[in-house]
Amino acid sequence: MKTPPNPSSATMKAVALAAGVSTATVSRVFTTPEKVSSTTRQRVESAAISVGYPTIPLFSQSKTLHWRRVMVFVADITDSFYSEIIRGIETQATHQHCSITLFDCGQQSIESYRAYAGSLAEGYDGLLYVGISPTHADHHLKLPSVIINEYSSDHGAPTLHIDNLTASFNAVNYLIQRGHHHIACITGPEKLAICQYRRQGYLQALQRHSFPLNPYYITQGDFSFQSGIASAERLLTLSTPPDAIFCHNDKMALGAMHRAKQLGIAIPRQLSIIGFGDIEESQYADPPLTTIAQPRVTQGETAISLLTTLMEGKPLIHRSYLLETEFILRQSTR
Repeated sequence: MKTPPNPSSATMKAVALAAGVSTATVSRVFTTPEKVSSTTRQRVESAAISVGYPTIPLFSQSKTLHWRRVMVFVADITDSFYSEIIRGIETQATHQHCSITLFDCGQQSIESYRAYAGSLAEGYDGLLYVGISPTHADHHLKLPSVIINEYSSDHGAPTLHIDNLTASFNAVNYLIQRGHHHIACITGPEKLAICQYRRQGYLQALQRHSFPLNPYYITQGDFSFQSGIASAERLLTLSTPPDAIFCHNDKMALGAMHRAKQLGIAIPRQLSIIGFGDIEESQYADPPLTTIAQPRVTQGETAISLLTTLMEGKPLIHRSYLLETEFILRQSTR
């Protein structure tokens, strides 16, 4: 009589040897079966049965589990600001049984890849836009879609965003309350809605205190360290340089701090700097950067939950979801 396999001694490695595949393949069959061919999946299942692998019931569960495919368009995947949002997306996607594909737009406008974005989206069940905003004319918006971190009324998709105007107003207002009278602003790309709102918040804070607008105090960057350095060079070599700088993101603020120190300007004694985003590097700057934080992981998690609701054919109560910001006071402001 044939001796039955001993379940207590069966391992994933034993299954892999019996099936003639790697342990990584066995793991994928158990966790993400949609990524494995049906032939390989059947071979691994038979091997698991033959060696008495104890978690064999998972196979029958996995085969009936439907995983939805989601395309995520990211403004710039190299920007550490978006990493926390993507982490939230990936974490919640696993719970919601969504398979994620990332597409890096490299800070291009949605128009620059509209010609092929539709074909990219073919075969997907839903779309997420991170840091960019599609227009209503985009035909691939027929798919369930959610926009993160960019609010615009030009499209019909629900958005997850913060109040960029009020957050910027409060930051500049804080600088004025601390005695600053010459406050500059390093903006991001003006085509982005978030930058338009942040610029408006800066201007409204100056107007609230009847501060005249110095056009030389507004310079445009592109969210990079290098543009922060270049912008600070222009601002700090003016005949009347600013005594404070509000930046539309942390990278430009860190670049501005770097150039200011090269010019021998003490921060915050001679110059205060505020960023936006609270990326991890900001707390390790010298001095640590005062900035505006937003719940990026929560944004990613919530976006997947909203998108899942849409992919299931259920309606959403709201089209706009406003999340809170937090003013993080550190040592780059006096």
